[in-house]
Amino acid sequence: MLYREKIGLKLQAARKEKNLSQFEAANRIGIDRSVVSKIETGRYTGSLKIYERYLASMGYVLTVVTEEPQLTDFDELSEIFKDD
Repeated sequence: MLYREKIGLKLQAARKEKNLSQFEAANRIGIDRSVVSKIETGRYTGSLKIYERYLASMGYVLTVVTEEPQLTDFDELSEIFKDD
C-alpha cells in the first residue's frame, strides 16, 4: 500500500470519528467533496496547500521523514542464487 493510501485511510477514520460526511468536511475548508474522496483514496494529485488544509482540519500536519534505502546484502543473495 502506498503512503498516500495509508494517509487517506487515517484521514477517513478521523473524519468518521468526527461524524462528518465527505461533503461536510469539504465545506468546512472550502473544497469540493470529490477532492476529499480523492485524498481519502490516495488518488489526489492536486495542490499541496489543499492537502495540508484537509490534514489540518482532521488534526494532522504534514511532515517529511528521511527513509534509509535498503542496501543489498550480497551474502544473502549468494544463498538465494546458489549454483548447485
